[in-house]
Amino acid sequence: MKCARQHKTMSFTGKLRPLIAASAACLLLAGCATGPKQFERATLDTSQQDLVASKPAALQSYYRDLYAEGRRNEVLNLMEIGTAAYRLGLYNEAKSALDEARLNIESVYADNDAARKARSIWYEESEKEFKGEAYERCMVYFYLGLIFLQEGDYGNARASFISGLLQDAFAEEEQHSADFASLLYLAGWSARLMGSETLAQEHFRELQLYRPDAPLPGPDDNVLLIAETGTSPRKLADGVGHYQLVYRRGKDFKDTAAVVRIDDSWTRLYPIEDVYFQASTRGGRAIDRIVKGQVEFKSNAREFGTSLSEVSRSNWLAGASAAAGGALGAGYAAVSLVSVAAQGLSASAVVRADTRYWDGLPDTVHLLPMHATANEGLTIRYLDSHGIPVGGLSKRFAVHMDANGNGVAFASSR
Repeated sequence: MKCARQHKTMSFTGKLRPLIAASAACLLLAGCATGPKQFERATLDTSQQDLVASKPAALQSYYRDLYAEGRRNEVLNLMEIGTAAYRLGLYNEAKSALDEARLNIESVYADNDAARKARSIWYEESEKEFKGEAYERCMVYFYLGLIFLQEGDYGNARASFISGLLQDAFAEEEQHSADFASLLYLAGWSARLMGSETLAQEHFRELQLYRPDAPLPGPDDNVLLIAETGTSPRKLADGVGHYQLVYRRGKDFKDTAAVVRIDDSWTRLYPIEDVYFQASTRGGRAIDRIVKGQVEFKSNAREFGTSLSEVSRSNWLAGASAAAGGALGAGYAAVSLVSVAAQGLSASAVVRADTRYWDGLPDTVHLLPMHATANEGLTIRYLDSHGIPVGGLSKRFAVHMDANGNGVAFASSR
């Protein structure tokens, strides 16, 4: 009997060997499939080369990317052109690029299968045209609205900011509350300049739900100062197979605050928008990660404890199986290995997270309403987290007044 039991155990284990070998091969194949996919750049034709050469030197590399990378990255490159041109004071270039990005974005948001596919984060990148995450789409309308404000077109400015709020409410095929405070503030500012005080107060009341200490404009304030600090939030692929999307704050910057010189004293601008917060939350709820297009919100301690209990229970069962000894232990080990291999193959088959992002965005937007005269120059300083001026970032910037005597002053540490 003893010999028979030993033979049976050896026979069962022997049958498992091919399965184990196949599983190991599967794991190797899965591991080989995790490299980033490469996309070829197109060669510019003569007309495209001439168009690039006709652009300002500082923008030529952006336009070269626009044509070389084609439709897949068209919106992303238009976004980058928009911010680069706006910060250089090339407002016509900025408006043209951002408006084209807006039209591309709005073409996606329709109630049909093609639009739903375009909105998905999770199908193969080679098929997907970049349209941006909710916070990136919001910022297209943010910059467009600022240009309209500079032009004295308050109605279109307000419409742009409201459209940005609609983008904020829509993400991953779900509705979330719109809490983009800078857009609410700017919508109120635009309504005020339109002469609609009632509408302005409605926007400001909603703003105070999110920013109760925000500096509301006084009756004599005719200029809005806006300053940017820091670098863009980053999107990173995480998890087995890189199919999970996580957000991280931008890096390599020290500037976190801004002060402006008014009447021989320095006044701090109000931090109205944390762009990283907008990237990494939905309706104020913090995101842990996005998996296959579904948001996973950060769990509380009780939920985390429950999942730990489940893991412990599973480990206990695995331990009991191994304790049974011989063939049963080997069998469970093989099944476990097959399971891991299957997960590895699944991870390689599931498309990877789309980690393209708008690198030209800031980390934080600051603002301050004030009274200023035409062509008045202002000096701004950028401070680190300890309130110490960051060297090399102090600069003068101009107030752009419109025909009605209202203005926007914009500065960026970038």
